[in-house]
Amino acid sequence: MLLKRIYKTVTEGGNPKILDYLALAHTGTSLNQNFSTRLVTDFMTSGVISIEGDVLILDLRPEPLRYAILRRPGRYCLSCGEKLADDEGGALARLHVAEKHDGLAAYEQINHFECALDARQHEKYRVRNKARAPKFHTRKNGEQS
Repeated sequence: MLLKRIYKTVTEGGNPKILDYLALAHTGTSLNQNFSTRLVTDFMTSGVISIEGDVLILDLRPEPLRYAILRRPGRYCLSCGEKLADDEGGALARLHVAEKHDGLAAYEQINHFECALDARQHEKYRVRNKARAPKFHTRKNGEQS
């Protein structure tokens, strides 16, 4: 995915880093996308990302992108895929492995949201030609120039 941050016009003595919106060039070659916890937190604070249930919505131009959240940050069993309880040192994850898999499994901890973009949106905005410079969408759908 290729995005461009567009900042609000700077007023005299104002903060030049006030995010106005994000412009989309393309969604890349895959509909799968990982978003770091830090990015999601920062963009939620800026009003660019929202989460409704298991859907992460990235509000950008020309239209908001809707991602199904496949996995959230935390620990997951590599044997059965179950989301494990979070604790400071992973004791609960090790307990799951011992109880459910006789100690013959492992777990992983991820620090990002694993997501999949709506297939129709990906087809509409996927990368088409890498040879040319990307064109960023700076208007909302239906907005006239």
